[in-house]
Amino acid sequence: MSDIEKSIVVGIDFSRSSIQAFEYALGIAGQTQSKLRLVYVTKKRDIDSLVPRDGKGKNSATEKSFEKLIARYKDSIPGEITYRILSGKIYEEVTNLAKYTEAWLIIAGAHGMSGFEEMWVGNNASKIISHANRPVITLKKNFRIKKPVLEKIVLPIDSTFETIQKVPFTLELAQYFKAQINVLSLHSSKMKTTEQRVENNTRDVMELIVKSGLRYINEKIVDENITRATIEYAQKRNADLISIMTEQEFSSQNVLMGTYAQQMVNQAPIPVLSHKTRILVKHDGLIE
Repeated sequence: MSDIEKSIVVGIDFSRSSIQAFEYALGIAGQTQSKLRLVYVTKKRDIDSLVPRDGKGKNSATEKSFEKLIARYKDSIPGEITYRILSGKIYEEVTNLAKYTEAWLIIAGAHGMSGFEEMWVGNNASKIISHANRPVITLKKNFRIKKPVLEKIVLPIDSTFETIQKVPFTLELAQYFKAQINVLSLHSSKMKTTEQRVENNTRDVMELIVKSGLRYINEKIVDENITRATIEYAQKRNADLISIMTEQEFSSQNVLMGTYAQQMVNQAPIPVLSHKTRILVKHDGLIE
């Protein structure tokens, strides 16, 4: 067996949502030959928590829960499963661990670490996405995990330059599963200039996918509510993951509802892979 170098950080508080995220991470780690680094941050207790509460030795009870969890799953992936119990702000500790251990991915439950359940994504999950310098996959506790975890990935492409930044990592992840890429050309308006930018971006993305050798399809949707359109398309195609940027094109309707990324993570019934926009500097008319 080759040395295992990749690692995935999973935020866990033993809520059903975070256990779901852990089990999903097992599927990713097994296929990508990654280690799993679990992190528990001491914070106010979640009413949904499964950690034993005997009033004494909170950390001891948490350690026992980790040991039981790891013993159950340690033989299911080639990489090791480790855990850390930290104190502080959940999103800071999760993202810092990913940064300093050079993890290539963070996985977190969309709910469970903060108490928000319905309209808005859990506050900590949202902050993890905003602060992470690594891609983040979020998923809801009622998502049914399949095997293999990834067979179809929806890649929405809009008129922004940043939309292409998510492509290299998405293709890298897809390669491990030989997943099909569903390139969705998103048009929030029929303006010619916007349409042309979407078409140009789509062409560039398709060139990268062709070079990767992955299976793909390309379809076009015109809809002012690109969040709804993307989710409906993903469900129609029975996709397993939607890959987005944390900042993306939005329409007038989306402004009233919140950002595209927030809406997508809140509303999508399937996992969402969020990529933070990299700041690109312009020198003498050239983008670096």
